[in-house]
Amino acid sequence: MECVVTSVVEKPLGALPVAAEFLRRLDVAGTVDRLCPGRDIAHVTHGQVIEVLVANRLTAPAPLWRVDRWAREWAVEEVFGTEAELLNDDRLGRALDAIAPRLRELTDGVGARAISEFGIDVSTFHWDMTSMSLYGAYPADDQDEEYPRIKHGHPKDRRYDLKQIQTAWR
Repeated sequence: MECVVTSVVEKPLGALPVAAEFLRRLDVAGTVDRLCPGRDIAHVTHGQVIEVLVANRLTAPAPLWRVDRWAREWAVEEVFGTEAELLNDDRLGRALDAIAPRLRELTDGVGARAISEFGIDVSTFHWDMTSMSLYGAYPADDQDEEYPRIKHGHPKDRRYDLKQIQTAWR
């Protein structure tokens, strides 16, 4: 028997298989699709787009622009089964718009899945207070009372001359 190779395609693989395995174990695409169903005529689901977008951020962090070019150059179709042409800027925007109102539910769902899938010990609670220094006046009477106040405080960057806002991450 004779074997003839007609073409060879070389594409960077990098950490795509690792990212894909973690994303599948966390059921990111399924969670997105359950919470943010797309239209029946779509060639790829919001979940598939977000899954590839996460892999893009992990393997080639750059501005969200021309992700389809990155997908064409990297082994995205081979690893995720999503064609590069389906990952244009408009499609990414539609997927991001779809998940924006449900981010809390998405992160909670994926986080809960990570806890169970990887046996993460959550008996200890971590709270990170981060201060962000801001330039500008930000008069107190112009600020909405339903949001955190921009004011002088004790910033981590030691810029006491600037006003700040503090955020907490858990």
